[in-house]
Amino acid sequence: MRLAVGLLTLWLAVALADLTGDAQILEKCLGSISSPERIESDLRKLAKYASWTSEEVPCLMRCLASEKGWFDIDANKWHKQRVAEELGADIYNYCHYELRRKSRDACSYAHRGLRCLKQAELHAGNSISTLMQCSGKLNATNVQMLQYSTLKPKESIPCLFQCFADAMSFYDEAGNWRLLNWQQAFGPTHQEHQPDYSLCRLSDEQRSQASSKCAWMYDEYLCWERLNGNLNGTNLV
Repeated sequence: MRLAVGLLTLWLAVALADLTGDAQILEKCLGSISSPERIESDLRKLAKYASWTSEEVPCLMRCLASEKGWFDIDANKWHKQRVAEELGADIYNYCHYELRRKSRDACSYAHRGLRCLKQAELHAGNSISTLMQCSGKLNATNVQMLQYSTLKPKESIPCLFQCFADAMSFYDEAGNWRLLNWQQAFGPTHQEHQPDYSLCRLSDEQRSQASSKCAWMYDEYLCWERLNGNLNGTNLV
């Protein structure tokens, strides 16, 4: 099994971006979960990890997260402080809601959390750097950025969201939402089931009647936060 695990380690370092990039941990987990009869099949499944919608090698991710010291199997909970300390606050904050979204099935819970942390590595840093670039273009101060984190009916830093949305390609050429881009930029929300975000797209007439493009885009962003249950203010990223 060692050769197979060695090959898997090379693949997993790319697939999981070194979140669990430890050959010994991987070998231990795979050895306890798989078997000589299943190893080839399990490796084929792992090769398609990026397209998994559910865990196809049962409980492997729970084992990996537990061995890293991030997940307590007995208590069925994430060690959130340790995740934040080892992976960084940006990555933890991106997955804050997902790591708190408990499930009776610890394997599924760990799989969803680890998958989110991988997505955070890909997207959280880009969201923050893009926002900082936009604040620089608009000459926003740190104090203004802190104030912006509390949502207000009128945007406190005019056109900050338009700059961010344009840079993140939130809209197509026809002005329709690219919902996946929104979700990748902001990460999971605390709503377990996805709201109907089509309610947030203003009509062409409503958009034309707005005081500016910045204004209607910000209104649509407020709707996004409202549907996600963030009525009392939230961070932009």
